[in-house]
Amino acid sequence: MKPRELMFTILLTIFIACMAFINIVSAKLWTFMGLTISGGIMAYWLTFPITDVVGEIYGRARAQLIVWLGFGANLLVLSMSQLAIILPPASGYTHQAELETVLGAVPVIVLASLTAYLCAQSHDVWAFAFWKRVTKGRHLWLRNNLSTITSQLIDSIVFNGIAFWIFAPVKMTFDVFITMTLGYWAFKVAIAFFDTPLVYGLVYWLRKMEK
Repeated sequence: MKPRELMFTILLTIFIACMAFINIVSAKLWTFMGLTISGGIMAYWLTFPITDVVGEIYGRARAQLIVWLGFGANLLVLSMSQLAIILPPASGYTHQAELETVLGAVPVIVLASLTAYLCAQSHDVWAFAFWKRVTKGRHLWLRNNLSTITSQLIDSIVFNGIAFWIFAPVKMTFDVFITMTLGYWAFKVAIAFFDTPLVYGLVYWLRKMEK
């Protein structure tokens, strides 16, 4: 396998591993400056620089392929984890309740998560390609950040809108919804700024391998 294709395979593997990780640890919630945040965000932020790097080196079609494969991996992991819960536990197995707590997904949260993922990641691929045309292939840092910032906003609006507004049993006030959504978005954007050196490093390395 050529180095260029090997690196694509590695990036795809990391992307899918991140999506699987998100499914497993999303039940873990933690707080930062008053915001309640899913543990899955530790891996989710890494998916955006991967699609940006793939879009820069391999083109938009490959980047969108990664998004669809990640979506498929999400569905597969979710299906298999639910199957693991349904299987009757052995007589000596005493952690069924804990397993259901960790892997048992609330349908509305799953719907919100998958919809937000598909919308945000597809927009990120499109926006990165759009800004690449506008800047004529220059200013990678600008393209990376502009595509990620808007994509993270879409992710926050779609997820919170579905999970806590449209299908919420008790709707929060609009002010609370906006505050939570913007706060969550600001947190993700702050993390995203740190991926710019990673994007530059990977793009530089991949281009050097082609020479």
